Amino acid sequence: MVNQRIQSDLLTEADCLKRLQIRPRAPGRILTYSTPLQGWTDSSFGSLIGLDDHGFHRGDGVFEALRMVNRKLYLLNPHLERMKLSAQRIGIELPPEFASLPLILEAGLKNWTEPHAMVRLFLTRGPGGFSTNPRECLGSQLYALIMPFQPLAEEKFTHGVRIGRSQIQVKEGWMAITKSLNYLPNVMMKKEALDRGLDFTVSFDDSGALAESSTENIVVLTREGKLAHPRLSKILRGCTMSRLFDLVESAGLLPVHREVRLTEEDLKSARGLMMVGTTLDVLPVCQYEGHAIPISPFAAPLLELIRQDQG
Repeated sequence: MVNQRIQSDLLTEADCLKRLQIRPRAPGRILTYSTPLQGWTDSSFGSLIGLDDHGFHRGDGVFEALRMVNRKLYLLNPHLERMKLSAQRIGIELPPEFASLPLILEAGLKNWTEPHAMVRLFLTRGPGGFSTNPRECLGSQLYALIMPFQPLAEEKFTHGVRIGRSQIQVKEGWMAITKSLNYLPNVMMKKEALDRGLDFTVSFDDSGALAESSTENIVVLTREGKLAHPRLSKILRGCTMSRLFDLVESAGLLPVHREVRLTEEDLKSARGLMMVGTTLDVLPVCQYEGHAIPISPFAAPLLELIRQDQG
């Protein structure tokens, strides 16, 4: 236990500002826009959020994450549409600036010198009290962050990743299809993977049907040679996954089979498994629960389809 004399006098505003300026934060430069600021800043104060915001203490909000690739925001409209639908499902009113988000992001990216970036969007129900009553909130708050993109090591795309079966219960109903700030099950899935020395774990529902990973979709090249993804009733509709299936279908690269009930046996007998998501594009799987999975010769062409589409 740290033996430290606690100051009884209240800290002044100047004291608080001085201490907050040296608070720990994510590495690299971060640009932030928020409803309270109505503008962009690279100050460490820009990413602060009040303890009384229901997005913080109740997870009452929604979010999105997308990438800028070669100074182009990839799949911006699908991400904004999904965010809008998520907000509607939980009854959060869109703030006026939501309609101007493309222009707001364009303005922020003028101050970003690198060709690549991660863009994270958060919409909370806003500040209020500390109960679960959403009507005590004073109005929804929008936050946008531009931050460095950290790509996976290229060897992962060559040699594949190891995955396992998650013991975390899948989300049900509207919770499964809403990208809310309540992401504790997803956090526990990632912890589970790290604790087991795996790259990812994937979840199954009570009937044994495949669902998703913590922040990634999983797609299957079935033994019949069809590219398939799980049913969308218990997973988040991945923007990258949906785009991949559209591209594959348009190119005639493979027959596609959308919204299929897939089981653990389908994973073990697959011609190939791929993790798909915003931060990893298309990533082959080489092992499931210690069972070797062949890296499909289609994994590289699928990755190339997405990367070409990114421009």
